[in-house]
Amino acid sequence: MRFATKTTSPRRSALDTVIVQGRLPGRLTRGAPEEPGRADRIPSIDGLRALAVVGVLAFHFELGLPGGFLGVDLFFVISGFVITRLLLAQRVREARPRQVEFWFRRAKRLLPAVLLVVASVQAWMLIQDPPGLRATVNGQTLAALAYVSNWYAITADVGYWNVGPEAAPLNHLWSLAVEEQFYVLWPLVLAGVLALLPARVSRRVLVTAALVVAAVGYVLARHWYVPGTPERAYLGTDTRVGALLLGVVVALGPARLPARLSAVLAGVSVAVLGVLWATADMDSAAFYTWQLPVAGLAAALVVNYLAHTTTGPLSRFLCLAPLQWTGLRSYAIYLWHWPVWVFLGVEFPGLSHAVRVAMAVAATLVLAAAGYALVEQPVRASRRRPLVVLPALAACCALLAGATMLPVTAPVDAEQGPVVTGPGTP
Repeated sequence: MRFATKTTSPRRSALDTVIVQGRLPGRLTRGAPEEPGRADRIPSIDGLRALAVVGVLAFHFELGLPGGFLGVDLFFVISGFVITRLLLAQRVREARPRQVEFWFRRAKRLLPAVLLVVASVQAWMLIQDPPGLRATVNGQTLAALAYVSNWYAITADVGYWNVGPEAAPLNHLWSLAVEEQFYVLWPLVLAGVLALLPARVSRRVLVTAALVVAAVGYVLARHWYVPGTPERAYLGTDTRVGALLLGVVVALGPARLPARLSAVLAGVSVAVLGVLWATADMDSAAFYTWQLPVAGLAAALVVNYLAHTTTGPLSRFLCLAPLQWTGLRSYAIYLWHWPVWVFLGVEFPGLSHAVRVAMAVAATLVLAAAGYALVEQPVRASRRRPLVVLPALAACCALLAGATMLPVTAPVDAEQGPVVTGPGTP
């Protein structure tokens, strides 16, 4: 699909022709999975989302994949890539791209599913009032509504390390906060650079700046790492922006790699990611020194390969029906899996690990499928104007915020536990 431009400046047209039409002819993809029938989807990217969320679930459900949390970095790279492509496509279609319209579409795409999960957790708190959880969940709810969950976890008295996994049903929303903060700032930076600099310069400046800031972010991750308490290094927006910006570089890159070289690099990258997912430890100096940036770079090379290849073995594998189904619902699966896991641990402490895993997987898939069909898709397909949708979303947020004001009947029972990790939209 070629995009016809309206009356635009030569500067913008040249840049968009190079990046949008030259980099990925015939396809665009959104920051989160779109409808199965859309012509602008890259099915293999949806399959990659499926692998990312499976890695996270395997880590959280203690299935012997210690580095599965790196699925989050894969989500980040995908998000940086697809959101940049979406913004550039918008510039081609519209003579005067409206940033507010972009943010409205993101809100329609992401908020309803989050509100459903947060409301369900709050309902659990009101009905069962698990000892020691209410105060923690209230703080997490307010942080989630403001998309600052990562900074709340870093700065609040109730953190990821001193509150065990059974006392943190919304901790996994930290990664969504990182992505949303990126979604707010990156469109403004991109629009500003494209407006101020000539086409031949703007792409070079954006790519160079993205690489520099990504490198600085990875250095900061190592700088902030403290053995035993990795919250600041692992959860900070500044320390995790590197993967998002590597996705940006893939979208803005000046030219595609030769097909054979791209395939070789993608194959090596898949092997590297496999090793890291099987061995990485988030509370180790090695992870913040080299494993985190290597994982981001490997993910970027895989995304770059899939962006230009539809017939290779990796693309065909990722287009298998089970991976497509999972990838399209990866956002909902990610949102539901951790609250379900915590709920089972609190309400049914006598379950064996195998039974708890089976119940968690089944419940997560059912809830994700229902939320995708009954909430995500209808809201996304709705043609209602922002003046109707935004007040409705705001009212839901206000109700959830109000729920946190109800009396807390039990004190927080802090306990030692592992850090909780988690993606984005995918």
